[in-house]
Amino acid sequence: MKKNHDYNLIFDAEYWGRHGAPHDILTTLRNENPVFHYRHPKYQPVWLLTKRRDIEYVGKHPERFLNAPRTVFHNDQGFASPLKGLPHMDAPEHTKHRRAMQGWFTPRAIRALEQRMQEIARDIVDEMAKGESCDFCSEVGARLPLKMICELLGIPEKQEPVVWQLTQDVFSASDPEVAASKDIQDGIRKAMTFCRSLAEARQQQPTDDFASTIANAEIDGEQMGVREIASHLMIMISAGHDTTAGAINGGMLALIRHPRQLAKLQWNPGLMESAINEMLRYVTPTTNFVRTTVVDSEIRGTRIAAGEDVCIHFCAANRDEEEFERSQDFLVDRSPNRHLAFGVGPHACIGQLLARIEMKALFNELVPRLAAIRLDGEEEYFRAHWVTGLKHLPVQYRITPS
Repeated sequence: MKKNHDYNLIFDAEYWGRHGAPHDILTTLRNENPVFHYRHPKYQPVWLLTKRRDIEYVGKHPERFLNAPRTVFHNDQGFASPLKGLPHMDAPEHTKHRRAMQGWFTPRAIRALEQRMQEIARDIVDEMAKGESCDFCSEVGARLPLKMICELLGIPEKQEPVVWQLTQDVFSASDPEVAASKDIQDGIRKAMTFCRSLAEARQQQPTDDFASTIANAEIDGEQMGVREIASHLMIMISAGHDTTAGAINGGMLALIRHPRQLAKLQWNPGLMESAINEMLRYVTPTTNFVRTTVVDSEIRGTRIAAGEDVCIHFCAANRDEEEFERSQDFLVDRSPNRHLAFGVGPHACIGQLLARIEMKALFNELVPRLAAIRLDGEEEYFRAHWVTGLKHLPVQYRITPS
């Protein structure tokens, strides 16, 4: 087994920024110590889970493993977070709040958005086709999900750069190239201020958008609290586009590095949904969450006492050799593909269908027209170990006219 000091890289933003996910270290843990008592000099200890089956067990038993006491690795247990959104709630509160916004994410509601997504995707690829090189992350990957989430929330196009910046201040606060806030808490405060203003505007003058639904929602017959409203909007604004952009960018890099898989997808467009699933598994933009054990539990023969924290590492689980044949390979026709990129259980991502359809719209437009593509320099990752992904992806390409 690797030396203990190597394990610090699992939650080292600098390392992720230089190399991406430390899959070799996560593989060692998964194979040799899948229920690992992880100690870090800066953070409270957790039981780090790296096997898919164990993480599914935790996710499907929220009565034994709670969200609220810690939620994320970089906060201490009991941290007084300014946020109170779905990731910070447990039943029955979580169930009621999720129900209040569920209508916007049903298959019927998402299908109604498909034509608009296709229009945006076509415009993006048409603009891309005018040149021969670009930074795929900023000029392609981020654009569709950012525009789509802003349209869902009724945020005008001129404020899209503001939304993008707020997201970076929250998810990439340790990356000086993109963060404008001094730390993550400062970033969250700015984002919450923006969302409170948005909520107040929708309460005064409701419109037909998701922001109006949340701003005027009732829980048990009473209007939702200001903190909850702003939190739901902030999470939707940030996670609603950033993680999808991360999956798009990482998926494009995977296709570039696996040209046979790209060719297979071009020859057989019917594999697109399978390819999207594989991009999500391979990239896993949201890498982990933390749960707190309510009662004494046992996982793989290891006793976890009530009150101890458990980190469910989706990024590690999505390379689990027991679940995925050739788990380190990128295969556009992988089946079955029971990945955990969106989590599992009642806390699974509410917007996962939206993310899948956005990715499908863009790659359906791009892949058939892609005559050639290659890297035009080194890719760079955000300095982040929780919600992360590519920051720069310089490419040269040739795209056929529409």
